Order: sequence, then structure tokens, then C-alpha cells
Amino acid sequence: MFGSTLRRFMAALGVAMALTAGAHAADKRHVIVMTHAFDTAREARLTELVDHFNGTDKRYRIELQRAGEAQASAPTLMVLEGAAEDAVRQRRDFKPMYSVMAQSGVHLGRARGRAGIGMTVDRAGRRLALPIGMHTPVLYYNEQAFRAVGLDPNAPPRTWHSLQDALGKLFDAGYACPYTVARPSWVMLDNVSARQNEAVTRRKGRAEELSVNGMLQIRHVALMASWVRARYLHVFHSHTEAEQRFARGECAIIAGSSADWPSFRQDAAFQIGVGELPYYDDQPGGIGGTLADGPSLWAAAGKSRNDYRAAASFVRFMLRPENQLAWQRGTGYLPLDTKGMVAGEAVANDEPSLLVARKQLHLDDAKGAKASVSLAELPRRAEVRSMLDEELAAVWADTKPAKQALDTAVVRAGAVR
Repeated sequence: MFGSTLRRFMAALGVAMALTAGAHAADKRHVIVMTHAFDTAREARLTELVDHFNGTDKRYRIELQRAGEAQASAPTLMVLEGAAEDAVRQRRDFKPMYSVMAQSGVHLGRARGRAGIGMTVDRAGRRLALPIGMHTPVLYYNEQAFRAVGLDPNAPPRTWHSLQDALGKLFDAGYACPYTVARPSWVMLDNVSARQNEAVTRRKGRAEELSVNGMLQIRHVALMASWVRARYLHVFHSHTEAEQRFARGECAIIAGSSADWPSFRQDAAFQIGVGELPYYDDQPGGIGGTLADGPSLWAAAGKSRNDYRAAASFVRFMLRPENQLAWQRGTGYLPLDTKGMVAGEAVANDEPSLLVARKQLHLDDAKGAKASVSLAELPRRAEVRSMLDEELAAVWADTKPAKQALDTAVVRAGAVR
């Protein structure tokens, strides 16, 4: 009996030692930190992706942290946008993503046209960072509201003139907020200009100057100001108030991000239609596409070879088609292919906002869009964006006319270095 007990004890000990050895081996994987500042919903999607990677990769492990939290070690991978991205770029505190990937045998594609996101590529189109959160403005509308006032929910307004007609019907029918806009300066200046094939910057020697005070921009901002006075347009100042009011049914139409679709689909108690951002059909220059923007994945400078190998392994994993399908469904962001290029053909047929975004960005056009329109870095700088929003706020408050506000924005941006 003693021998039998001993044998059982030794067998159990062997199993325990094997499990301990396995856990020890797992602990020996090389660990890198990734930081982000996503909202709760997108943080959950990123966590799922990282957990999946950690559960399948035998050499590396990602530790996901929110930016700004107390960290045991500095991050190797950083999801950045806005001022945080500006700071990293200005300090040159990054290793180009194309270099990180090339050292692991993966050659990322070179960006062309509007899909490039100017601040994340160099002048040769090489990826400085991976644009994992690309989106573009589209027009969302309450189909129920459209039916109630006799508008066709299958035929959204295509021009600014037809949108004004629709807003008049909604207002006359008692809708207190016919129209709102999320990220007003980005939509009304950057993307309205791109839609008419006009740039919002120009080159002056080696410098970039803001040029948002042309006839098109003045015309559009003045039109929007008239809509504010007529109570057709309501501009809200908090970061997400426009989206929240649309989702609650308080505003009938919103020009918002194509990435808002998952939250709208979850929160709204009505059917939502998606149309393209309107354009002027009487403006010289033809009809162009819109611009892509959003958070990107950067690699920090000064890391070890194993750190960069781990980063490259995760990027390869993230760019797998099945993971990009899950990413677009969960976040609303445009999918990428295995070379880090926007994959228009990979947009799911049940993602209407992304289908519209693909069309607006001319992703099916082999020629792409004009680089002069797409590669503007200055308006993406957080400091300049704040100036634009402040000047537009003065227009909505009726303390400055459109031309004066836009002229002032150009002068103020000229002092930014």
C-alpha cells in the first residue's frame, strides 16, 4: 500500500512539475508593453486581439496598458492620436514601422493618395506608423424621421443644396435639431475642401502653410452659419455630444465618422441610413473624395532587437485577414491588408458606413487621389486643430463673419512651428 501511495504521489508530483515547467516556459516569453487611449468599447476589442495573440504566440507576449498609467517599463508599441502623436513625431522618438517590419522580413506597402494619412508616412510613402484606426466622415440619418417628412430613406441628400431642402422639411415638421456635425473643423474645412479637390495647405519653400480661407471654405462656413441662425444646424462643444444626441434620436442627421457605425447600431432605437458627405455640384474642380484620419500604431525608439521582433510579430498577427475582419466589425475602422494598406475589397458587405467610406476614399480607383490634397500635416496638428475649432466657434456665436474667422485661423497657424 505504501508503494502504491508513493507511486501516486510521485505521479502527481510529476504532473505538478510539468505544469510548473510549462508555466515557467510561458513566463520566459519576451514581453513588451503596448499603450493606448481608446474608449471603453474599442479597448475591449483591442484587449480581445491582444489576448488572442498572447494565447497563440509562443515567443512573445504583449502587455496592454492605458496611456498615462503607472508603468513598470516604457512601451514598445503605442497607439497614438492628436497631441500625443504630435509629441512623438516632433521628438523623433519613434522607429519607423516600415523599418521594424523589414527587419523581420515583412515589407509594408507604400501609401498613395488620401488613404496615406500624411503624418504616418514619409515623403516616399513609407509607413512611419500603422494606421490601425482609419475613418472618414459620412452622413448618417434617421430613416424614421425621413419617412415622417416625406423624404426617401433610400435616397440621402447628395449635395449641400439638397441637404438644405431636407433640413427645411425636418425643421418645419417640428424637429428641433435637424442636423449636427461631429468634429466640425475636420468635416467643414478639411473634408469639404477635399470633396471639391481643393487642398487646405500650400507649400511655401520647405514650409507648409494653412490655406483654409479660399472662396470654397468661406462659402461653406458662411452657409453653415446661416443654418445655425435658422436652427437647422446645431454645433455642440463637448467631444461626443453630437454623436450621443443623434443616437438618442434628438438630431435627425449627423455628419460623423465612418467609425461611429458600431456604437450607433448598438445605441440607436431606429434604423440608420448612411450616405456620402455632400458636395457642391456648381463648384469648379469636380467632385473628389474625402480624407482618412485616426489613431495609428507607432513603435518607440531605442528598443532592443527582441522588442522590435515582438512588435513585428504582433503587427503580422493583427494584419491577418480574419483579425482585420473582426477589427472592422468591432471598431468601425477600415481594414488593412497584410502589407498595411487599406483593403477596400476586405470591407464586409454588412458594414454600410465602411462601404460608403471605401467609395469616398476612392479605394477602388487604381489611380488614387491627388497627393496635394491628401498629404497635409499641418491641420492634423492638435494645436492647429484647436485654432480652427475656436475660430469656427466664433462664427457660430455670430461674433465673427466667416472670412474674418478663416483669415484669423490662417494667421494664427502661421505662428506654429
